[in-house]
Amino acid sequence: MPLLKEKETFKKMTLEEFDALPSDERNTYELVDHMVMMSPRPSLPHQRAQFKLLSTLDAFLSGHKCQAYGEIEVKMRDDIFIPDISVVCDPDQFNKNRYDGAPAIVVEILSPGTARIDLFTKLNKYQMAGVKEYWIVSLKGKLVTVHNFEKETVTEYTLEDVLNSETFEGLKIPLTKIFE
Repeated sequence: MPLLKEKETFKKMTLEEFDALPSDERNTYELVDHMVMMSPRPSLPHQRAQFKLLSTLDAFLSGHKCQAYGEIEVKMRDDIFIPDISVVCDPDQFNKNRYDGAPAIVVEILSPGTARIDLFTKLNKYQMAGVKEYWIVSLKGKLVTVHNFEKETVTEYTLEDVLNSETFEGLKIPLTKIFE
């Protein structure tokens, strides 16, 4: 059964309409190019890896101006994203609903239902919005791909490697801690 009838088109949604949507505890909603994207809650392995990365980033950033957050709404240009992890450095950019601006680091953990969006759409959107580093975590491949948009580099880290952030000097994460 087709989602749209002949000659029917998707209605573009404004930010105000998006903000008026009812909350849903089982799904997350993002606004990308004025279209609502829905994702189910992450799997247990996804949540575990997210917790380990978030804890590691939080410990590293302790005492710094920048802070790591899990699944906060981030407004970049006209889009609303909910990255698995965001490292933000300007607390004045928070409002009651979300962070308004580009995080220094964004981490997305691939899921079967969101991989295409994470690997293509979000990669481009994050780069255009001014994110410094975009980490794509593949649980299946036990691999983290780090896109450093400032230096225009892409580095792949495997299970045996230590992830090295170029945005935060001294941030080194042994991936065995994340994928164990």
